[in-house]
Amino acid sequence: MGRKMFAVLVLGSVLAGGFAGQPGHPELPEQAAPAVMRFFDPNAPDECDAWRPIETWKAPEDGRRVVVLIHGLDEPGPVWNALGPALARADIPAVRIDYPNDQKIARSAEQVADQLDRLGAMGVSRVAIVAHSMGGLVGMDALSRTGLDRSSWPEVDRLITIGTPATGSPLARFQPLTELREQAIRALDDGHLDRRDFERFVEDGRGGAAADLEPGSTFLTDLAQRDPPKDTAITAIVGRLDTPDSGGIRDEILDILPDAVADDEAAVALASDLGRWAAHWLDRAATLAGDGVVPEGSAEGFWTDDVVVVSATHRAMIEASDCPADPEDQPPAVAIVLDRLQRDR
Repeated sequence: MGRKMFAVLVLGSVLAGGFAGQPGHPELPEQAAPAVMRFFDPNAPDECDAWRPIETWKAPEDGRRVVVLIHGLDEPGPVWNALGPALARADIPAVRIDYPNDQKIARSAEQVADQLDRLGAMGVSRVAIVAHSMGGLVGMDALSRTGLDRSSWPEVDRLITIGTPATGSPLARFQPLTELREQAIRALDDGHLDRRDFERFVEDGRGGAAADLEPGSTFLTDLAQRDPPKDTAITAIVGRLDTPDSGGIRDEILDILPDAVADDEAAVALASDLGRWAAHWLDRAATLAGDGVVPEGSAEGFWTDDVVVVSATHRAMIEASDCPADPEDQPPAVAIVLDRLQRDR
């Protein structure tokens, strides 16, 4: 199938079908695909291809804590391209759970719970969960839902959420665009497009996650009423778009004025006032926009006072632009994750 034809079919599917939870579109049955676990192999020759099937992994015999990574909505994998190697360099074992990321969040939480059961059976006694975006909601649900059996889990002594929309995201209604991104990455990963790529888009993009992520959804309302898990330290990492300060705005204004005007004392004072005014409103706008996907107040959550704000967009706070990632130029959330994990040792 040619690239143009593939694009036309995908666009037609989005326009004609919408997604589950959108008004006027019936919700399709939950996906039946299982969750899978992979571990980061610190001895792999290529850290960009170091995730291995969990079946080939041996749990640490010294009782070390294992970090469990949970991705978010429509995530094909690259989000951990900086954190995985960074954990390996710090001698911290890491596994990631990949689940059908468009289904109802509660279903994903049950699949994560099954994988934590599996880690317990493999001899892991202690884990920390690090979750990006919707993955934080998956982890929060699994840790707090009444009636979910956690008796066979390892102890979960830390949860770190990164850009998690605890009170929802207004952009959830645009989920088909993130689905398009996910399937485009998957399709191009092997260097060619075929009919199966289109079929996967149709099959994968219509679970109930988008409806759960809408502010005020039944899922989020119920989650907000729960108590945080006992004996689990919680950190929320929040992204914030960069905004210019008042001095920078003033200088920009003066730079575009004729020299005779820019040197005038009254013009400088007026530009300074305008700079302060603009910086104030840009700062308020950045607070509302958050990381560009999740507003700051939503990402701060309701379970912790350990909130760390970083200047980065939703993905750039944790995902490197290139792989291998430059250890000297890490996404800002990586250092925070390592700091919180090492505090517990």
